[in-house]
Amino acid sequence: MKRSRSGCTWRTAWFGCCLAWAVSAAFAARSSDPANAGVFSPTTDEEHGDLARKSDLLHSPAWQRVVAEFGSWLSSQSIYTPAEVRRIKVQFNSQVAAMSSYEVEYLLESIAAKMRLLDTPEARDAKAWLGEYLSAMSDARRAQALRNVPSILDMSADQLWQEIQRIDALRATLRQRQQGVESRQTTLVERAGGSRQATANASREAAARARSAPVHSPYRSGGGSLPFSDIPPRQMSIGVGPMGASIML
Repeated sequence: MKRSRSGCTWRTAWFGCCLAWAVSAAFAARSSDPANAGVFSPTTDEEHGDLARKSDLLHSPAWQRVVAEFGSWLSSQSIYTPAEVRRIKVQFNSQVAAMSSYEVEYLLESIAAKMRLLDTPEARDAKAWLGEYLSAMSDARRAQALRNVPSILDMSADQLWQEIQRIDALRATLRQRQQGVESRQTTLVERAGGSRQATANASREAAARARSAPVHSPYRSGGGSLPFSDIPPRQMSIGVGPMGASIML
């Protein structure tokens, strides 16, 4: 189901507000801590400057664009379950809240690099195939298959690319196995078809021989020769005696 642009914009704005709120809350908690009240810190100005720089980064178009792309990918991917997606978002917010402006800047570059990789044809093909592959599994098998898949936040861009290549290699291996199975099935079908054809040919030949065979004995009406034709046949004669007529062979 397609998601509207306004919905994505609203979620992006909400996501950004959550991040800004987390950063502000952390700073307010630090400022309101009685242990820090009245204590002069030589780094206060530096911390204020870093927080201002971090706030500028979190409200920049580049950050908003990367967060929107990352959120859209999380919504459309089929690797992580909804519970895992929620965990990734919570982890992301917590990390950003605790980061300095320079760490946020590095995170921005890292996520942007990962998004560029995920938008390549190889990554899109791997994503589509993996979705179909996992959807055919039971919940238990799917959980086992994904047990060693690291969180996208914990991977560098190089590690993400290696994971994409690993999925592509798995797809090629399974495709070769499937082709081998289909080839063997085709051979068995062809052999079965040849056997049926041979049986049918033999049946037709037997039927043809039966139709051409004579329908009466060859010994009737003087046709053919008798068995043991080298023995001359005995002559039959009729005699008349005291007891009456008799037949002699």
